[in-house]
Amino acid sequence: MSLKKNLIILTTVALAAAATVHWWPEDADKGGRRAGGAKGGAPQNPIESIVAIRDIEETVDAAGYVRPVIFSDVKAEVSGKIQKIHVKDGQVVKKGDILIELDPLLVKADQEEARRNVQLQALNLEKSTRDLKRAEALREKGFVSDRELLDARTAYEVTKLQCDVAQSRFEKAEENVRKTVLVAPHDGMVSDANNLVEGQVVIGAQSINSGTLLLRVSDVSVLRVDVNLNEFAATRLSLGREATITFDSIPGLTKKGQVTFLAPFGTPDVKTPDLRVFPCQVSFAAGEGARPGISANLSVLVAREAGCLSIPVSAIFVEGKDRIVYAKGGSGEWERRSVKLGLSDAGYTQVKSGVQVGETVSLVRQTVQR
Repeated sequence: MSLKKNLIILTTVALAAAATVHWWPEDADKGGRRAGGAKGGAPQNPIESIVAIRDIEETVDAAGYVRPVIFSDVKAEVSGKIQKIHVKDGQVVKKGDILIELDPLLVKADQEEARRNVQLQALNLEKSTRDLKRAEALREKGFVSDRELLDARTAYEVTKLQCDVAQSRFEKAEENVRKTVLVAPHDGMVSDANNLVEGQVVIGAQSINSGTLLLRVSDVSVLRVDVNLNEFAATRLSLGREATITFDSIPGLTKKGQVTFLAPFGTPDVKTPDLRVFPCQVSFAAGEGARPGISANLSVLVAREAGCLSIPVSAIFVEGKDRIVYAKGGSGEWERRSVKLGLSDAGYTQVKSGVQVGETVSLVRQTVQR
């Protein structure tokens, strides 16, 4: 064999050996517990786990938005033009503080008309009273018939009722004048008022379209988180349970709250009408940057089991009504076992029977001989 041919053979063998060394995984001697992994780093994608003792906490988790517990949408009860705006967004007000004044010109005209109508009906009542007395006197002397006397009495009663109606309309007109001054219904902070301008025409809430929303007054001392729960989560909660609240926009801030409302009936989900959700509210004290409008995450502890046997959730496989795990037996072969489960958290599940502490379970489905 020539020297050139020998060099080619040696080069080919060397390259093949190098490729073999490069391909062989660093953790191949670890019993196949993990697959893959970057060189020099922690192996990725675990395929086995050890049955261990852990504390399992089952929680109901949900996300929603912060809202004030008490808030009022302020609308005008009478129509008119905005004459003066006394507040702006973010302003703190007390109950009874003036928020907005409407131009009272039109309602004052109605008030004056109603007042004059009261005077008119009072004069009519005086006349009807005189007519009735005259008819009664003439009837005693036989100068008028019973029918004429009855007509006089009826006219008096009608005029009396008209007088009462006129007085009620006058009182209503007076009330409408007072309603041109909008005041805060309770203590709180003003919002949604920046779009208002003086001279703007507003529609009263007495009309068919429920009126123009002018602004909102919110009591920001106590806030709540509104969430929608599925039927499984809703059955695990009850009123009064303590909740832990965190905020994406305020890292590190944790608030303690309480479940204050849980809908007794499911309602159609806005995005998926066929899905039923149960509205839930968790109230908490404001402060430390928590404010209406920001997103919040809820976690409600519903059950806890300390020092229990547990395995990763990914080690459990569903076969019909059975829950199956693949455990490594004494001979090193995989065994298919039916297990009884308990509580679960985000990563682990309590196992009541079927495996023992220290045993190895597979996180991928195995082929076993039955």
